[in-house]
Amino acid sequence: MDETDKQLARDIMAKMREAFKSEDWPNTLDNFQHLRERLKGERALRLEATCLAARAFAAQNNRAAARALLKPLMANEYTKASHYEFLARAYLDLKQYADAAQVCERAQALREVETRR
Repeated sequence: MDETDKQLARDIMAKMREAFKSEDWPNTLDNFQHLRERLKGERALRLEATCLAARAFAAQNNRAAARALLKPLMANEYTKASHYEFLARAYLDLKQYADAAQVCERAQALREVETRR
């Protein structure tokens, strides 16, 4: 991924965040579709975008689509607490409290490790 592609992905992500913030779910999901093709090496952006898309699906009562987006993310290990917080918010929107608690515990463990450094 060259620098031009990275900048384009960041620009689309900014549009996606703005659409999500204004509760424009169709535009949020449209931006996600554009981003999906451009986020091959950008793990943190891909995680954030996927969680926002899942939350947009949940807001539209399309819980199955939201769960399908989140399912592969749970198998991954993340190095930053904020990554788990994205997942926690998405699981809370889906009312999957056990999964939300699990990722919150992972986030807390990472914070404790960072604090000891």
